[in-house]
Amino acid sequence: MRRGDVAVMSISTALAAIVVAAVVYSVGVLDRTSPVTSSAAADTDSSVLVVTWGPSLCRVEKSNLGCASGHVGELGRMWILHGLWPQPRDNEFCGVPEELASRARNTHGTDIPTVEISDSLNTDLQSLMSDSRVLVPHEWYTHGTCSGVTPEAYFGAAVALTDQARAVLDPLFSDAEGERFTQNAVRERFDDAFGPSAGERVGLTCRNVTGEGRVIYEIQLSLPPVAAMRAADGPLSLGDQLAKGPPIPGTCHSGHVL
Repeated sequence: MRRGDVAVMSISTALAAIVVAAVVYSVGVLDRTSPVTSSAAADTDSSVLVVTWGPSLCRVEKSNLGCASGHVGELGRMWILHGLWPQPRDNEFCGVPEELASRARNTHGTDIPTVEISDSLNTDLQSLMSDSRVLVPHEWYTHGTCSGVTPEAYFGAAVALTDQARAVLDPLFSDAEGERFTQNAVRERFDDAFGPSAGERVGLTCRNVTGEGRVIYEIQLSLPPVAAMRAADGPLSLGDQLAKGPPIPGTCHSGHVL
């Protein structure tokens, strides 16, 4: 073999090694923290805040990590944050590589890159979610990447809106174990709290539980797009945002309270 051929082969080998090293490094970075930050909203006309009744969650989904660990039980009888979802519902995984999306779909696993948010916001989320360690990355990659805002702004909005929703819902449900509520009754509470027609943006979801029948499981609140809400000046007002959301039908007319 001529000397020139040896030199070419050496250069090719070195370049190949550099490419392999770069790929390995990229995978390592992906495993440690999220490279996906939202900078432009998907084609979305609204969003939905979804909150779950804690006692129902642990009866419907016993394998939920927050239920299995006892965290949801420790939170007590309260509504907990599930997510803030850009609509329509198929707005998911915007700009997320398929390999990462497949990992993020698993809400029972922990093999998901973390999401960079402040410590104070993470503390707030842990007090409002079944298990923020798993749910924060799952919700960000699935829904937040289509919101048009950063993780800090996205989850900050979810916390602010959930706190205001709980101020209406928790007093209604906390001492109502065994009672039956209708969707209209819940809507009337929102009308009382936030003005006429606010209740039209409230939808009830129920699940069937063995031995209990049809139980109230989740409530959805119809709101404007996340980016539009975050563009507003001052603190987020749930009442103001409900007035701008489209009416929704809901999927459950009545259910028992666990």
